[in-house]
Amino acid sequence: MVARLIATRELRGVDRDFFFIPHSNWDAHNKLEWNLNTNLADLDNAINAFSTEMKTEGLWDSTTIIQASDFGRSLEPNGGDGTDHAWGGNYMMIGGAVSGGKIVGKYPEVLTDDGPEILERGRIIPTLSWDEIIAPIAEWAGVSHGSVKEVCPNIDNFPESQRIKASDLFVDFTG
Repeated sequence: MVARLIATRELRGVDRDFFFIPHSNWDAHNKLEWNLNTNLADLDNAINAFSTEMKTEGLWDSTTIIQASDFGRSLEPNGGDGTDHAWGGNYMMIGGAVSGGKIVGKYPEVLTDDGPEILERGRIIPTLSWDEIIAPIAEWAGVSHGSVKEVCPNIDNFPESQRIKASDLFVDFTG
């Protein structure tokens, strides 16, 4: 559906689109392995079909997919062969211009309750805000550095020194 909408971009008179595609059933309080295997297979098939179409249309280098969740999961299992709601999580970014194959941000060095970023039962304290993740994507999409605060109004609540730069995420970004 998204590929079909993108194909109508000239008819609609737009030079860029943003789409939000929900995918539920990740709330795995039980049957974690089955849930992950099923959901990740679905996600892989969808991304593969979409990226193949974008490459065919010559649009892959101007396409970025970001996978996000509204909450993380605990590292330790619960009694139902699953995990519980937590705080910190991860994001995946895919696209033709994405400088991939790396972890951006701070990955916890110690994944036990003794780790400085870990609360009880494996709940990770986030080290980056949503604004810090979206800001470089906004710049890559054409938002000027000076206007990023309009897109990410909470960005100034976090130290400039830990912010991700668009040049860290995208190949050949000159912004």
